[in-house]
Amino acid sequence: MIRVDFVRHGECLDDAFLRGHTPSELSELGVRQMQTVFSILPKPDWVISSPAKRCVQPTKYDYEDPDIWSDFQERSFGIWDGLSYEAVRLLDPVGLKEYLKQPFTFNISKSETLGEFEFRIVSAFKKVLEYATTHALNRVLIVTHGGVMRVLLKSVLGLNNPALFQFEMGFSALMTLECFVIKPSDFLLNTESTAEHSDFEQEGGDKNLACLSEYFIKLVALTPCLLTEAT
Repeated sequence: MIRVDFVRHGECLDDAFLRGHTPSELSELGVRQMQTVFSILPKPDWVISSPAKRCVQPTKYDYEDPDIWSDFQERSFGIWDGLSYEAVRLLDPVGLKEYLKQPFTFNISKSETLGEFEFRIVSAFKKVLEYATTHALNRVLIVTHGGVMRVLLKSVLGLNNPALFQFEMGFSALMTLECFVIKPSDFLLNTESTAEHSDFEQEGGDKNLACLSEYFIKLVALTPCLLTEAT
């Protein structure tokens, strides 16, 4: 069994609407949030971080030499990347209106589509599981982003797109998955049920589910945020 802890970065100084690949800095609270969540985790056998400054800097403080995986960075939001809501409204009012109505299908100029993003994340996660299995690594820590954690949880649980917004994934959120290698005969996948819940088939949804078919994965913990301003 491989236990994988995902940690979202802490609070940032900017007021980005869609932060994406922006090199945002953590606030003082954000730094404390990361220190708090790292302090409660068992020592991992392998540490991976998104290359984003808000992820890799606090990770290097607690874990000297994390592996940097670009595949675990946030979705790129193209020309809106890192802009405030007001700046997006002034830059692209028509596009913003469409995005708010159809967030799963509207493509921001020069952005990564939702389907491309999901396939990148699930493919990267499979590589992690394969490496951990081969090298007998039982505990993996991945420091990443809210979007990454949401779409991975969606793929693992077979959820539909609206479910992406139906669970809290705050700053320094902690998500833990337990992953078991299986043989095809050990686990029956109801493809009819899966198809009902997969509304991104044209963007690689079937490939995402098939990508993880060699593993039985269950969610064992989801902590939205361990430290807020009030605490």
